[in-house]
Amino acid sequence: MRRLEGQIGEVAYQFTRLHFSGFRENEYLWRPAVNIFLCSSCLRICVELAGVDPEETEVRVAPGWLSVSGNRTAPEPSCGEEEETSVSQKAVRVLAMEISYGKFERSIEIPLGYDLERINTKWENGLLWIFLPHRAHA
Repeated sequence: MRRLEGQIGEVAYQFTRLHFSGFRENEYLWRPAVNIFLCSSCLRICVELAGVDPEETEVRVAPGWLSVSGNRTAPEPSCGEEEETSVSQKAVRVLAMEISYGKFERSIEIPLGYDLERINTKWENGLLWIFLPHRAHA
Protein backbone atom coordinates (compact mmCIF):
# COMPACT_ATOMS: atom_id res chain seq x y z
CA MET A 1 0.00 0.00 0.00
CA ARG A 2 2.83 2.41 0.87
CA ARG A 3 4.53 1.69 -2.44
CA LEU A 4 1.31 2.45 -4.33
CA GLU A 5 0.91 5.65 -2.32
CA GLY A 6 4.46 6.67 -3.23
CA GLN A 7 3.85 5.94 -6.92
CA ILE A 8 0.63 7.98 -6.93
CA GLY A 9 2.48 10.82 -5.22
CA GLU A 10 5.19 10.70 -7.91
CA VAL A 11 2.58 10.79 -10.70
CA ALA A 12 0.89 13.78 -9.06
CA TYR A 13 4.26 15.52 -8.69
CA GLN A 14 5.15 14.99 -12.36
CA PHE A 15 1.68 16.12 -13.41
CA THR A 16 2.01 19.43 -11.53
CA ARG A 17 5.32 20.09 -13.28
CA LEU A 18 3.60 20.10 -16.68
CA HIS A 19 2.64 23.37 -18.26
CA PHE A 20 -0.22 23.30 -20.69
CA SER A 21 1.37 25.96 -22.85
CA GLY A 22 -0.65 24.86 -25.87
CA PHE A 23 -3.71 26.39 -24.24
CA ARG A 24 -2.08 29.78 -23.68
CA GLU A 25 -2.27 32.76 -25.99
CA ASN A 26 1.50 33.36 -25.89
CA GLU A 27 4.68 31.67 -24.73
CA TYR A 28 4.75 33.37 -21.31
CA LEU A 29 3.42 31.36 -18.40
CA TRP A 30 3.01 34.00 -15.70
CA ARG A 31 3.08 37.72 -14.96
CA PRO A 32 4.94 39.07 -11.93
CA ALA A 33 3.20 41.54 -9.62
CA VAL A 34 4.26 45.19 -9.74
CA ASN A 35 3.96 48.31 -7.63
CA ILE A 36 4.38 51.64 -9.41
CA PHE A 37 5.21 54.91 -7.66
CA LEU A 38 5.22 58.43 -9.08
CA CYS A 39 7.89 60.43 -7.26
CA SER A 40 8.86 64.08 -7.74
CA SER A 41 11.98 63.18 -9.73
CA CYS A 42 11.19 59.81 -11.28
CA LEU A 43 8.86 56.90 -11.86
CA ARG A 44 9.74 53.91 -9.64
CA ILE A 45 8.57 50.44 -10.56
CA CYS A 46 8.96 47.48 -8.21
CA VAL A 47 8.65 44.01 -9.76
CA GLU A 48 8.29 40.94 -7.51
CA LEU A 49 10.80 38.39 -8.85
CA ALA A 50 11.73 36.13 -5.93
CA GLY A 51 13.83 33.20 -7.10
CA VAL A 52 14.61 34.76 -10.49
CA ASP A 53 18.26 34.98 -11.57
CA PRO A 54 19.08 38.63 -12.42
CA GLU A 55 21.29 37.38 -15.27
CA GLU A 56 18.22 35.70 -16.80
CA THR A 57 16.12 38.87 -16.71
CA GLU A 58 15.70 41.47 -19.45
CA VAL A 59 14.32 45.00 -19.08
CA ARG A 60 13.29 46.73 -22.31
CA VAL A 61 12.01 50.27 -22.54
CA ALA A 62 10.55 52.30 -25.40
CA PRO A 63 8.45 55.45 -25.59
CA GLY A 64 5.19 54.67 -23.79
CA TRP A 65 6.05 51.23 -22.39
CA LEU A 66 8.43 49.12 -20.33
CA SER A 67 8.77 45.34 -20.37
CA VAL A 68 10.42 42.91 -17.95
CA SER A 69 10.88 39.29 -19.04
CA GLY A 70 12.82 36.21 -18.05
CA ASN A 71 12.49 32.76 -16.57
CA ARG A 72 12.07 31.29 -13.10
CA THR A 73 12.87 27.63 -12.54
CA ALA A 74 10.46 25.58 -10.46
CA PRO A 75 11.34 25.70 -6.78
CA GLU A 76 11.86 22.08 -5.78
CA PRO A 77 13.30 20.50 -2.66
CA SER A 78 16.69 18.84 -2.73
CA CYS A 79 16.11 15.68 -0.75
CA GLY A 80 19.48 14.39 0.35
CA GLU A 81 20.26 10.74 0.87
CA GLU A 82 20.37 11.26 4.62
CA GLU A 83 16.65 12.06 4.52
CA GLU A 84 15.73 8.90 2.64
CA THR A 85 15.06 5.87 4.79
CA SER A 86 14.01 3.31 2.19
CA VAL A 87 13.50 2.89 -1.53
CA SER A 88 9.71 3.10 -1.18
CA GLN A 89 9.93 6.54 0.47
CA LYS A 90 12.17 8.27 -2.12
CA ALA A 91 9.31 10.01 -3.92
CA VAL A 92 8.49 13.58 -2.98
CA ARG A 93 4.79 14.25 -2.62
CA VAL A 94 3.47 17.63 -3.65
CA LEU A 95 0.97 18.95 -1.14
CA ALA A 96 0.63 22.44 -2.62
CA MET A 97 2.20 24.16 -5.63
CA GLU A 98 1.25 27.82 -5.83
CA ILE A 99 4.52 29.50 -6.89
CA SER A 100 4.47 30.32 -10.60
CA TYR A 101 7.49 29.35 -12.67
CA GLY A 102 8.64 29.24 -16.26
CA LYS A 103 8.87 32.09 -18.73
CA PHE A 104 7.38 35.39 -17.66
CA GLU A 105 6.79 38.84 -19.05
CA ARG A 106 5.22 41.95 -17.64
CA SER A 107 4.60 44.97 -19.87
CA ILE A 108 3.72 48.28 -18.28
CA GLU A 109 2.38 51.32 -20.04
CA ILE A 110 4.30 54.38 -18.91
CA PRO A 111 3.55 58.05 -19.60
CA LEU A 112 5.78 60.04 -21.92
CA GLY A 113 8.23 62.51 -20.42
CA TYR A 114 10.78 60.12 -18.92
CA ASP A 115 14.44 59.89 -19.89
CA LEU A 116 14.66 56.35 -21.22
CA GLU A 117 18.43 56.65 -21.70
CA ARG A 118 18.96 57.05 -17.95
CA ILE A 119 16.97 54.05 -16.77
CA ASN A 120 18.47 52.43 -13.66
CA THR A 121 17.73 49.06 -12.05
CA LYS A 122 18.50 47.58 -8.65
CA TRP A 123 17.85 44.11 -7.20
CA GLU A 124 16.92 43.97 -3.52
CA ASN A 125 15.54 40.94 -1.63
CA GLY A 126 13.86 39.35 -4.64
CA LEU A 127 12.49 42.66 -5.90
CA LEU A 128 13.62 44.40 -9.08
CA TRP A 129 13.47 48.17 -8.69
CA ILE A 130 13.38 50.19 -11.91
CA PHE A 131 14.00 53.95 -11.84
CA LEU A 132 12.95 56.16 -14.76
CA PRO A 133 13.98 59.80 -14.20
CA HIS A 134 11.90 62.65 -15.59
CA ARG A 135 13.27 64.10 -18.81
CA ALA A 136 15.12 67.38 -18.20
CA HIS A 137 13.34 70.32 -19.77
CA ALA A 138 15.50 72.41 -22.12
